[in-house]
Amino acid sequence: MTKQTTILTLVLALASPAAIACNPAEGSGQCGFYGADGIYSSKIEADASYQRLYNQNTYIEPEPVYRPPPPPPTHHCTARAEGGALCADTRPGRMGSSYSTNAAGEFDDLMVESYPDGTPKIISAFNNGKKEGKSSFFYPDGTIESVMYYQNDELNGAVQHYHPNGALRSDMTYCNGEACGEERDYDEQGNLVRIIRFDANGDAESVQEITPGSQAHGTAKKSRKKS
Repeated sequence: MTKQTTILTLVLALASPAAIACNPAEGSGQCGFYGADGIYSSKIEADASYQRLYNQNTYIEPEPVYRPPPPPPTHHCTARAEGGALCADTRPGRMGSSYSTNAAGEFDDLMVESYPDGTPKIISAFNNGKKEGKSSFFYPDGTIESVMYYQNDELNGAVQHYHPNGALRSDMTYCNGEACGEERDYDEQGNLVRIIRFDANGDAESVQEITPGSQAHGTAKKSRKKS
């Protein structure tokens, strides 16, 4: 092939319309073209990058390349007046889940984790990245399952668990992250069935079993540390 024919072929290639090889069914991303030193959004820009190689007769027709769309965001966040953001989970099956952050990006205020149908599963209060105050747990039907209180990210105060029918299942107290005082356990009819007493280290020092309608009896020094 003569040099004139090579130049004519090159000019015609540069003037020809770009052939887009991207398949729209693959997604809504952008299509681009390989250039001499990267990917360009148009064939004209890609051709121009190869024009620098003309004198070496090394021109190559740019090949289309598909750029997939970015993944969808997992949360939709709005700014809070006091700083930080309130973010709602947008992923399938996470409807109703949300959290808040302070200006430093730490969890702050309420965090909600939901069941797939949007029913709250856990609602916890945070302050500057640490659990502070009331945390509530729920059964899938929305009935309360547990309620507990935190101070500086440690259990501190009353901890109550409930049967699915709403009756109190157990009632106890935590002191600085350790079980303290007594735990009282109840059956689904509300009858007291057990009393556990804890020592200063959070270990169960005695367990008193109670059969409804009969006299209570106790078992001493049965170690069972609560966490």
